[in-house]
Amino acid sequence: MKKVIILLLIILSLSACGDRNSQRKINLAVIGKANTPYWDSAKLGAEAAARDLGISVKFLVPEKEDPAWQIRKIEELIAEPLDGMAFAASDAKSIAPSVLKAMQDKIPCVALDTDVGKSRHIYIGTRNYYLGKQAGDRMVSLLEDKGKIAVVADLSDNPDSLERVRGFRDTLAEHTNIEIAWQLEKEAVQSADVESRLKTSSDLNGIFCASDSAGVAAGESVRNIGKVGQIKIVCTGESSNAMKLVRDNVIQAMVARKPYRTGYISVLVLYNMARVGVDNALLILPSSEIIDTGIFMVTPTSIAPYREYLKSLRIKVDF
Repeated sequence: MKKVIILLLIILSLSACGDRNSQRKINLAVIGKANTPYWDSAKLGAEAAARDLGISVKFLVPEKEDPAWQIRKIEELIAEPLDGMAFAASDAKSIAPSVLKAMQDKIPCVALDTDVGKSRHIYIGTRNYYLGKQAGDRMVSLLEDKGKIAVVADLSDNPDSLERVRGFRDTLAEHTNIEIAWQLEKEAVQSADVESRLKTSSDLNGIFCASDSAGVAAGESVRNIGKVGQIKIVCTGESSNAMKLVRDNVIQAMVARKPYRTGYISVLVLYNMARVGVDNALLILPSSEIIDTGIFMVTPTSIAPYREYLKSLRIKVDF
């Protein structure tokens, strides 16, 4: 996967930068989900690509997830001269008509972080199902292929969480000596929620968490009941609070996405689509119309190189 991404970047960079001084001004926009560290990192990547290409990019993000805000911004953008748009849909269904309108207006549209089916030209990001499978593989390894585990996830109508849990469960289904004892779903999981379940599950060996916040809640609850290391925790996410628990070996593995790379590649792809047209740009992109930006498996032993990786991208690190 790493070699594919590197090759893709080389091809796109050569086609994008070959005669950029003679090109007209290109207007691109990136719409994130919320004002969080994840989208701060994506913004840094988008801005780095813009500098490399000698262009400017609008990066727009609401304070918190707000599908109505995203729809308004998309409608505003397509009313202006716009040559390409990347967006991370908080609600794929509600945003689809506005995106399809942009596509009908010949505006290249790239989905980020959450795929939206046909309402885009290409998806860039880590596939959530794949995240779940990676987490499942790590859990199997930590438990040496036997034991009882729990799943802690966001509400079941969250598509990202659903895909992660599905990937995790599909992987665990191949290992008959591992049993999923229970699943906790809640809008904002707290450590007390997990702790109350743990008190009735004395034989639990592991917990899979489908988000940073769920991982922090599980980590705090395991620490509160004095079972750090006895109950293995595998989580998906990138937050500093969760990474501190990885550092302290409360969480044994964090499947982290690469938002900087997602932001960078999105601008690179949009720039090429604007220059040579969507169909021509797609000729050198994966036929699946998906660019998987990969994962970083962060563990107590690999957290130091992960920290240096973030610092090399000028991403703020406080863990």
